[in-house]
Amino acid sequence: MKKSVRYILNGLTLPVFVVDPNRKISFINKSAKMRYTEAYSGQLFSELISSKKCIDALETVLNGEPNATANVILQEVVPTSFRVSLSRLDADSEPLPSCVLSFEDVSHIQEAEQMRHDFVANVSHELRSPLTALSGFVETLQGNAANDKEARERFLEMMSNEADRMARLIGDLLSLSKLQASERVAPTEQVDLFKILSSVSSSLSGLAERNSIKLKLNFSNFMPLVTGNADELTQVFQNLIENAIKYSGNGSVVSVSFKPPKEGKSHLCISIEDTGEGIDPTQIPRLTERFYRVDKGRSRAQGGTGLGLAIVKHILIRHRGWLKISSQLGKGSIFAVYLPIFAEKKLSQATPA
Repeated sequence: MKKSVRYILNGLTLPVFVVDPNRKISFINKSAKMRYTEAYSGQLFSELISSKKCIDALETVLNGEPNATANVILQEVVPTSFRVSLSRLDADSEPLPSCVLSFEDVSHIQEAEQMRHDFVANVSHELRSPLTALSGFVETLQGNAANDKEARERFLEMMSNEADRMARLIGDLLSLSKLQASERVAPTEQVDLFKILSSVSSSLSGLAERNSIKLKLNFSNFMPLVTGNADELTQVFQNLIENAIKYSGNGSVVSVSFKPPKEGKSHLCISIEDTGEGIDPTQIPRLTERFYRVDKGRSRAQGGTGLGLAIVKHILIRHRGWLKISSQLGKGSIFAVYLPIFAEKKLSQATPA
């Protein structure tokens, strides 16, 4: 390939590969080297990119077609959508053509469309109940209850509760959308988890007392710093500890514990363990889905929006951490949060312990 062509391809911001007639990579531009550090010249392209759609499009071009495109999803830090453009490259010195492949990250476009679709579907479903209730209360107050002071005060309180529920729902949806839009950008600040856990535990101590819950704190100020965003991590532990208190039942114990990293690992663990009624293990894989509730009636009665664990999941994805849930019916549940220890160099994708 001519030097002038190499200069042009290296100047592109998109990752670009040139694949020869033997299906081996003959050129990798600078953008591709930065994104795919394991790629090297002479490597079979299928060893690097195993997507069937991409391989089929490559075969189409190498077998004579001038151009082809493929929409593929590749597993990177998070699943990433690409529009792959393929073009035949003829060279006078080569009897057979090569193929130029460029990878355009279109995840933000697809995510925006999916978020719009999910927002409309979820909001229309979740807001229907409180809106129906509000309409009924208004109709009642316009009728016989208009002159009944006791009934009027009761209905107004109910209307206020339903309005608060809608406000919480909208706030959580906006938080979730913001997190999904930024989850590919990992935070780089150092965060003191001891301060966060102490603050959250202190703010929830009153709730624990009202629910006759014993809140045990098994951590100290000797915890290592983690890489993260303090506000977002506060939201994670506020949500998890509050859930444990609300759903454990009177007389239960909620323990917040610190576990240091395992040997050779770069992530510490904070676990929130309760001695409540537990969760059916078949339900666990769906707990972090939007609006999924094990007990819908109880969740709504507690003021839940069905988005709390989804928000926790997306915060941890952005932090290159993860959430591990284990539970036994009648024995309680453990929500374990794994977070990367702060380091000067940027941490790579999390590897579960």
